[in-house]
Amino acid sequence: MKWSQFFNTSIGKKLLVGATGLFLCSFVIVHLAGNFQLLYNDEGKAFNAYAAFMGHNSLIQFIAWGLKIVILLHAFIALQLTFSNRAARPVKYAVNPGNQTSSWFSRQMAIMGSILLIFIVIHLANFWGKFHYTEMPTRTYEGSIEPLKDLYALSYETFKNAWLVALYVIGMIGLSFHLIHGFKSACQTFGLNHKKYNGLLSFIGVWVFGIAIPVGFAIIPVVIYFK
Repeated sequence: MKWSQFFNTSIGKKLLVGATGLFLCSFVIVHLAGNFQLLYNDEGKAFNAYAAFMGHNSLIQFIAWGLKIVILLHAFIALQLTFSNRAARPVKYAVNPGNQTSSWFSRQMAIMGSILLIFIVIHLANFWGKFHYTEMPTRTYEGSIEPLKDLYALSYETFKNAWLVALYVIGMIGLSFHLIHGFKSACQTFGLNHKKYNGLLSFIGVWVFGIAIPVGFAIIPVVIYFK
């Protein structure tokens, strides 16, 4: 069987969804670490320097465009699997088999993933689009070689809007639900289930990706709003 044929099968699609999902898990860790610099009490020097590096480094930009493709690929294939699974079982079970909590998370993946995709589009429009395609105020810091685009000021101005803050919190709730099930599902897809590791994988999936990371992202706009 050719690779193109394999990735058109249900197993191949699940592997693609799992691989792209784990890649995106690594991205959110790096992105959160960068965003926490918004809370530094340095008038935006660290965050604006970070944004300038991420926005102008050729390798980072290549990865960033690849990331956008991965997000779309992940969403498209995941929706394909969801619809094909529903088509294969048009009549719902009267009682969901297996673990009820896992089944509930699984049933919400398409909804939470769609909410998350809408959030990502709004987020890119608010920040990435303005940073790259609009004229932004710049700021010069002591020791800076050149003026830096003031994405820090844009972030603080954006998060004065209570509705946008609420949207970001809702988006992170969607991320939490998505990661709790998604991380576990990806581990199952790649055969990582083992009694020696299941406890650790469950901890990472729930407490790290499902709680700590979404809460970390949600805290930033809330703190900025109340500043």
